[in-house]
Amino acid sequence: MKRLFSFLDKADCVNLAIAPDVLAALVEKGQLHATDFRCLDLGSKQIVWKMFLGLAAAKLGGRQRLTELSLNLRNQR
Repeated sequence: MKRLFSFLDKADCVNLAIAPDVLAALVEKGQLHATDFRCLDLGSKQIVWKMFLGLAAAKLGGRQRLTELSLNLRNQR
């Protein structure tokens, strides 16, 4: 039986761009983890660092902080 995603066997990685607020939402929901990806440039790495710091602060400080983080990430685009 053929595998549905047999094309994945040929690729080591996929390069793509994703909006910071979408990335934050995926990480917050547990659908994507820091070990699942790597940043390809310093600017992206800085945004991801801020995102993870903000998500950690939001867990400690409540939902209001998470809303502020989402707005800040949108403004960085």
